[in-house]
Amino acid sequence: MNIAKKFLEANPSVEKVEFIYIDINGIPRGKWASPRTLIKAFNGGLKMPISSLVLDIWGDNPPNTGLLRAGDGDAICRPVETSLGITDWNSRKTAQCLVSMEDSNGEPIFADSRHVLANVLNKFTDLGLKPVIAPELEFNLIDTNLLPNGHPQMPIKPGTNKRYTDVQLLDLDEMQDFEGFFTLVERSAKTLNIPSETAIKECAPGQFEINLLHHDNALLMADQVFLLKRLVRNCAKQFNMNATFMAKPFSNQAGNGMHVHLSIVDQDNNNIFNVDVNKRPIDIFANSIAGILKNTPDFLSFYAMHSNSYRRFLPDTTMAPTTLSWGNENRTALIRIPMAEKESTRLEFRAAGADSNPYLVFSSILASVLYGIQNNCELDEETVGNAHKQHPSVLSVDWREALDKTVNSDVVKSFFGKQFQHSFKCIKETEIKRFGETITDFEYSSYLKRL
Repeated sequence: MNIAKKFLEANPSVEKVEFIYIDINGIPRGKWASPRTLIKAFNGGLKMPISSLVLDIWGDNPPNTGLLRAGDGDAICRPVETSLGITDWNSRKTAQCLVSMEDSNGEPIFADSRHVLANVLNKFTDLGLKPVIAPELEFNLIDTNLLPNGHPQMPIKPGTNKRYTDVQLLDLDEMQDFEGFFTLVERSAKTLNIPSETAIKECAPGQFEINLLHHDNALLMADQVFLLKRLVRNCAKQFNMNATFMAKPFSNQAGNGMHVHLSIVDQDNNNIFNVDVNKRPIDIFANSIAGILKNTPDFLSFYAMHSNSYRRFLPDTTMAPTTLSWGNENRTALIRIPMAEKESTRLEFRAAGADSNPYLVFSSILASVLYGIQNNCELDEETVGNAHKQHPSVLSVDWREALDKTVNSDVVKSFFGKQFQHSFKCIKETEIKRFGETITDFEYSSYLKRL
């Protein structure tokens, strides 16, 4: 309550508070409330339906998730105090605050992905270790006006009537074209204590990447990634654009990934990842990479959560990985080892889509690392050169195949829990069924007048 009171005293002009939580799909949900509700929330008086954690992508409750019980009871929404801040993009003075759900006995709701990550991190704490994470988020700026068929358009170059058409990787002129947008993003991130470090022009027209500065609080980092995505979308609207983190918004352009850099430090804050004289990972570093390589197929549904997500995994036509491989400075591999000084030795995991739930992405990577450490997994040989040409495209699968692997995985069950695994299955099977039953515009244009 003191936190809430001090915040309101420091920000007396606040007109409303947005209480936000994240559902399994990574979608922001929540409610608006008056400023005085902030005190009520910090005193345990804010509640929302438990079943709203397990909504499908259309915001509906699939059957049999285990949370839509008779009466659809409420959960207590505990504020995440580090997330409390002022948003710079709203017309009214607005505060935002993340919440995490628990039951009336103070027990975490199993379907809350913040709790899933917290449970995995507790296992690192038991070993006296802390993961250090730095994610990179790719996204597209698109025109607010969609094509008649609902497809997106590239943004119009400011001051012209021409749309962006060229890749122009690392182009500073295109960054300059959107300086107002990036200035608002930078200012908003600073206000909300989100450690955005760099922004670059990426591999498609109107595609950009924002990197977050690494730190050793993985749960806080997941909060910051989630809030950054929301921030970017809201800032884009102020410049008459939309921002999308959709994995593959344009079929003939690069998709949007969320690359995750990871190292691990001990209780003295020493990096325990090491390589030998030949730059080959050794000891816990080798075990960690081996654990990720072994378990990525089991966790793939969390790295690629949606139908569109699987359009990134096209062998030899994209920088998205399709093989279980690792290599020094090799961006075609699943795991890239960046060139770095000893204290910065780390891995870069390249499979996750920007459309994924960051809590579940971090949980999946870290669970795989723990598996590798606990089982002393041995690391395969490094892949030098194009990984797509040297290994089977294990990750180039369809949505159903990936889901079946996840929901039948003992590793997923061990780290995420049987209940979570079941609820996730119900949501994704509902989505797969609806996508399968929907006739697309491409089907009509291909068949309607010819058959």
